[in-house]
Amino acid sequence: MAIRLLFLTILSLALTACVSDTPTQKPNPMSQASAVAVAMPEFITNENTTLRWRSDLIWVDDPEGRFERRADMLQKILQNEFVRKGYSFVDAEQSATYDVVAVAVLGAIEGYEELEETFRLYPSLSKGDSDYKRGTVLVALAPAGTTTIVWRGALEMFTDPGMVAIDVREKRMQWGSMQLLNSIPNY
Repeated sequence: MAIRLLFLTILSLALTACVSDTPTQKPNPMSQASAVAVAMPEFITNENTTLRWRSDLIWVDDPEGRFERRADMLQKILQNEFVRKGYSFVDAEQSATYDVVAVAVLGAIEGYEELEETFRLYPSLSKGDSDYKRGTVLVALAPAGTTTIVWRGALEMFTDPGMVAIDVREKRMQWGSMQLLNSIPNY
């Protein structure tokens, strides 16, 4: 009985020593992202795979064109990430292995029926008490000249549309592009 009491006392002291009053820090919302990608068996790449833009990146919820420069920047950053992975881009009139389509939305894609139907991907950031909005970028690859999507990816991340520092915005777009295209093989 005395040994049991001694054991319980030691266990109690050990557990008490593990308790900390230090509050846990919440992760910075701007360093969080949720990426999801699906590749079909027909998605085959090699060092000679070429890409071309089917159209310019579409910023869905921007009827006044306020984010046109951001859309151009995001398209260039996505292209640079593909190139960094070893793929080359050709002009629209040249033949390519795959066509690339990209779409950006401030917020989630729920409610955009055509996007939901085409991509069927729902990245999801943790529910937090963030003051930041969510932004979603969608990318699809289809064999050139077809509508058959063989790879599709979606990224959701916190964003601040009022963020003034262009260099910070560009770095976040680069980081997001890396997260989004992570499952695409390197060459």
